[in-house]
Amino acid sequence: MFDPNKPPKTLAELAHRAFADFASQDCLGVKNKELKQYEYSNYAALGERVKNVACGLMQLGLERGQRLAIVAENRPEWATMDLACQMLGVVSVPLFSTLPPAQVKGILLDCGASCVVVSTSTQLKKIAAIHEELPDLKHIIVMDEIEATISFASLEKTGIEYSHQNPTAYEATWPAAEQNDIATIIYTSGTTGVPKGVMLSHRNIIANVEAIGEALREHYGAMKAETFLSFLPLAHIYERTAGFYLPLRLGASIAYCESLFTVAANLKEARPTLMMCVPRLYESLRDKIQDGAKGLPENKQVEYSKAIELAKKQGRIIGRTNGTPSLGFVEKIKYKVYDGMVYSKIRDGLGGRLRAFISGGAPMPPEIGALFLGLGITVLEGYGLTETSPVVAVNRPGNIKLGTVGQPVSSVEVRIESDGEICVRGDSVARGYWEKPEQTAESFQGSWFSTGDLGTFDDNYLKITGRKKDLLVLGNGKKVAPAPIEMRLMQSRFINQIVLLGDGDKGVSALVVPQLEAVREYAAKQNLGLETDEQLVASGDIKTLFRKEIDLLSDDLADFEKIRKIVLVREAFTVENGAMTPTLKIKRDVVAKKHAASVAE
Repeated sequence: MFDPNKPPKTLAELAHRAFADFASQDCLGVKNKELKQYEYSNYAALGERVKNVACGLMQLGLERGQRLAIVAENRPEWATMDLACQMLGVVSVPLFSTLPPAQVKGILLDCGASCVVVSTSTQLKKIAAIHEELPDLKHIIVMDEIEATISFASLEKTGIEYSHQNPTAYEATWPAAEQNDIATIIYTSGTTGVPKGVMLSHRNIIANVEAIGEALREHYGAMKAETFLSFLPLAHIYERTAGFYLPLRLGASIAYCESLFTVAANLKEARPTLMMCVPRLYESLRDKIQDGAKGLPENKQVEYSKAIELAKKQGRIIGRTNGTPSLGFVEKIKYKVYDGMVYSKIRDGLGGRLRAFISGGAPMPPEIGALFLGLGITVLEGYGLTETSPVVAVNRPGNIKLGTVGQPVSSVEVRIESDGEICVRGDSVARGYWEKPEQTAESFQGSWFSTGDLGTFDDNYLKITGRKKDLLVLGNGKKVAPAPIEMRLMQSRFINQIVLLGDGDKGVSALVVPQLEAVREYAAKQNLGLETDEQLVASGDIKTLFRKEIDLLSDDLADFEKIRKIVLVREAFTVENGAMTPTLKIKRDVVAKKHAASVAE
């Protein structure tokens, strides 16, 4: 047994300790579709699988320092392959499974991957289409069973044979990892240009795992019995550090979502206690919660709406939102009644065991946080970047401040420059970008990393105010930070997505993707006679509705920050149409170019 209070030095040691210390505990879980329930392998079984895969890679000739790319959705084979890489000192390079062949080719060429692991025939076709243009690529491994390929199962079988022939090879290999060795290269999403490969060492990731665990254990204790539900891509360091390596460190279990479209069902089936999420999921859940009164008698609909509004108020109190008075005596009684009648049923719909959602990847509107807190569902908003492994700050359980991303974690130090830029240093900060010395020197100055994000401190709670490159500089020289305004306007039940534009213009414009279901209901109640979505978006009455909504929510903004023009857009901004990154961040320049004509009219 290893000392649980002594941090591991490398990811190889972290994994080896987990296999030994938690051998009989549930580890990786997938849904049995016939039985409609999750089934788990234990840590000992995972350890054996990792050893077999690692030995299979050794048989193929992979050596320490070489790069292996993973193009796959979240599944146990993803985790197994990554850990096998860590054991061998092979640098894993995860790619989003949604990337088109051209972008996959660019990354594989940049990192010089000698081996690519794909999940399915769909991903295999991507590699086949570009294989001849990849001179370094020697091996392709497929997780599924596909003829004429190296399958995952055949790799494991080869590994078992190799291990029998070389009984000391594996045990001599995994301890050789050093803290400053590159563990992984993760390519940034590229909202502002060509993706860059962030080099993260064992030291970087271990420091962040320990810091996140420390922040949670202060409130939750040992946490061995936790179940994490994994649905964010493991290609993103957020899910990988907090939703994969952290559970391994704790001895917790990980249940994999079937897909992005089954999250609601998988929540009920896996009954997680912790889950990494992005604000888009909370927005979707909020909409379902607010629509929960549909089908009820009118008097019960009114009561349900009152319950939701009281939950928001209680959430604002818990989240220490300025100006929110405490619940009165009668409100406290009503809150207890609503908890039994309404809130507990909503919690049951999320599995009934959820300790917390941990929110990252993008700003979360405070009103959404208030709603969940008031319903008895903890949402811990945090902030981080790929270059910081990733967590820089996070709200702590029982010590939440809505509108902020919490206090810095112990593995980093944070300072705010004179121009408002957030800079970070510490063991979690990457060593730079793969073979890009000029860009490394630009962002990593001395021991400090310049994040490009703008922020302030509020009683040691970090508040993100925007991104330097996103600042809109109006024609009169005034500067507008769009993110906080967009987050504020997202409170409207009629707004699905909103993007502010205005660089060089006289005023600020807004591209708005309507929440079509809510707009349809409004149009029906007003007897507007609008039958199609095209008619809704083009309707003067609907444009007036959005003008009133936006004016109401921006009443206290500075005059130059207020929205002058509103353009309704029927097609949502998505990864598939190129308007969002795989981590669901808006590509503002892409959106601006696509809709330039509409804004200019």
